[in-house]
Amino acid sequence: MPAGSADAEAMRTVVGLARDLRAGRCTATALMSELLDRLERQRALIGAVAATDPETAMAEAEAADRRLRAGRARAMEGVPYTVKDWIDVAGLPVSGATRRDRGADGRRPVRDATAVARLRAEGAIVIAISTAMADNARYGHTRNPRDPSRAPGGSSSGGAALVAAGVAPLALGSDSGGSIRLPAAWCGVAGLKPTFGRVPLTGHFPRAGALEDGRTVIGPLAASVADLAAVLPLIAGPDGMDAGAPPVPLGDPAAIEPRRLRVGLITTGDEPMTRAVKALAEAGAVITAERLPDVRDEALELTRRHWGRTSLTGAEHAGLLWDWDRFRRRMLAATAGIDVLVTPATEGPVPLWRESAEGDYQWLLPWSLTGAPVVAVPVGTQDGLPIAVQVIARPWEDHVALAAAGLIEAAHPPTGAL
Repeated sequence: MPAGSADAEAMRTVVGLARDLRAGRCTATALMSELLDRLERQRALIGAVAATDPETAMAEAEAADRRLRAGRARAMEGVPYTVKDWIDVAGLPVSGATRRDRGADGRRPVRDATAVARLRAEGAIVIAISTAMADNARYGHTRNPRDPSRAPGGSSSGGAALVAAGVAPLALGSDSGGSIRLPAAWCGVAGLKPTFGRVPLTGHFPRAGALEDGRTVIGPLAASVADLAAVLPLIAGPDGMDAGAPPVPLGDPAAIEPRRLRVGLITTGDEPMTRAVKALAEAGAVITAERLPDVRDEALELTRRHWGRTSLTGAEHAGLLWDWDRFRRRMLAATAGIDVLVTPATEGPVPLWRESAEGDYQWLLPWSLTGAPVVAVPVGTQDGLPIAVQVIARPWEDHVALAAAGLIEAAHPPTGAL
């Protein structure tokens, strides 16, 4: 291992990497140089990179080392991360994954999105803009580093792939109908869809939010649930610009007692669920006997009927809001007696590249419609490919979802960098 570099396992972990940097076990410049080299090697294999600025990244790493030596390190000092090509980073090209002939060519934001600005203020360094949408006319295919013949999921495809490939320990993505959770599940990393409004959407491009699409949230993907829990407080909270981000306090996952957790299920049949339920039960959580309603078909139809169209009349938009609110209220009532709901993250194994389809999102869509916080957490592999579940809590109880997901992860620790 090169002098001053981090070991492979620490490079996959935000918490461990930040600890090693503060302790002087690695330097930010050696780490950044090593990861930029890895990024270029992986770029040819998985195509997950939309843009980079190595000179700026190295300059910021040098500044981080000066702060580290002076004892002035911030929470994320020197930690590299990627940002989805839908989230503004000042000075870097952010296209919103649009085609080159549709007006986004040359777009370089002059200011960071709120989530990016907050991570920058804590010392984190953008190593790359990651691809959005696995099959994109702008920058081609993104492939799954676990098996390049397999789909990586979307639309936060590049971020999940680069975390799984060990290029960066953290990715900032966004999720409207599963776009953090699906790539996390298929690439074998952890992903958090926070409560709608928990993280401001200021600087998300194309614009998203309550007036455009009230399902969209910005959230992290990382090697472990502990990383998600460490990053969320840094990016959460109102910014005075996004009216859909209220000042709701964020709880502490460490304060949740496992034996007080009531866990609801819709199905128990497949291998991911068997592993997750066993892990929660052995940790002391109460697995309730009642089965919750399976609303996958209803959520898929609601999504297809309204968001699958290019335009809506005023009456149709009003109907959408009515249908959506009725669905949300019914699901919140159905889960009132439990703390978390655990479901499969996806239906079946990671598909081959061209075999992914609308049905891949059927376990993901309902919880986008409710605005609830959801953690996608790996539970190991099956036939050599990642498998995962999702842990859903009530709105604004992100810490409860993280706590339960952490119990599952403890029984199925994340794998090291590839």
